[in-house]
Amino acid sequence: MKEYTSRYVSYNTAETWTGITEFNMQIPGAQEGAAPRAATYEEWKAAVIRLYPGAEESTCYTVNDLHQLAQDTFEDSIYTIGALSTYYQDFQRIARWLLQNGKLYRNEEHRLFQQGIPTSLWTKIARRLEIAKLDHHPLEPYDVEDVLEAGKWALKGTDTSITVCVVPASQPVSNGTPGILPLPTALIASLPTPTTPSNYVKQEDLNKAILTALSSAMTCLESLMNNSITANRQRNNQGGNNNSNNQPNNNLCHFCSELGHGMSRSCCPVVENYLQQGKIRRATDGKVVWPSGVVIPNYPDLKTF
Repeated sequence: MKEYTSRYVSYNTAETWTGITEFNMQIPGAQEGAAPRAATYEEWKAAVIRLYPGAEESTCYTVNDLHQLAQDTFEDSIYTIGALSTYYQDFQRIARWLLQNGKLYRNEEHRLFQQGIPTSLWTKIARRLEIAKLDHHPLEPYDVEDVLEAGKWALKGTDTSITVCVVPASQPVSNGTPGILPLPTALIASLPTPTTPSNYVKQEDLNKAILTALSSAMTCLESLMNNSITANRQRNNQGGNNNSNNQPNNNLCHFCSELGHGMSRSCCPVVENYLQQGKIRRATDGKVVWPSGVVIPNYPDLKTF
C-alpha cells in the first residue's frame, strides 16, 4: 500500500515520502529468533505526517479558529440562505472536531455560532425563536440547529447556492499543510462559472437602500415625537384651564394602568408576575424588556404596556 500511495502525489513529494526510513526499514521480530519484518503502513504514515507541522490530529483546530470564523462572518454579513448554510458547514466542521476531542463545551458552541450572525438577521431569528420555543430559558443560548432553521425561515426566498472554495496545490490549507492532492487543470477548467442570480442585489446598492430607509425612518420618528410632545402640551394646557381642581396623577402605573404605584422594582404585582413567568425581564438599567433583551415598543396611541 505504501508504494501505491506515492503515485498520487508529485514527483518531488514521492521522492520525499519513499526516502523515509520507515518505507523500507526492517524491524526485528517481537520474539527472539523471529525473522525481521517490514515497517507497517501506519508506522510509515506517522513518519510522513511528522514532515508537516500542524497536520497532527491534536493540532487540527483550536477554539480561536471558531472565534475567527464567527468574527469574519459577522463582518461580511449574511443576506442569503446559501451564505448562512456555508457558515453553518464551516462552523460545524471545526466545532465537531473540537467537541470530539474535548476542547469545546456544548453551550460555548451555541454561543459562538450566534456571535457570527449579524445583528439585523439575529433580531429576526430571535423573534422567530421566541415564538417557536416558548419554554426556552431566556439566559441560555439556542441550539445551533434551531438557529439554523430560524435563519432559513427569516431568509426565505433568497439565493440558496453555497460558496465552494477550491484550494490550489501551492497554497497552504488552514492548518499549514501544503495541498497534497492538486486538482487537475482540466477539472478546474470544466467547473461551471458562477453566475449572478437574476434577483441579486449589489452590496453598494443594498447599503445605499438601507441608509436611505434608516434616514427616512429617523425623520418620521422625529416628526412623530415632535407632534406627540406638542399634543401633550396642548392637552395639559387645556386641562389646566378647563378644570383647575383636576390634578395630574403621577402615580399611574404604565404597565397595568393601576393607581398608587409605578413600574419600578417590587412595586407593580403584574410586572413581578410576568418576570416570574419569564415573559419579560429587566435590563441592567432597570427597564422592562423582552426576554431576548429587545426593548418593548412604545406606541403613542396605547397608554400601557
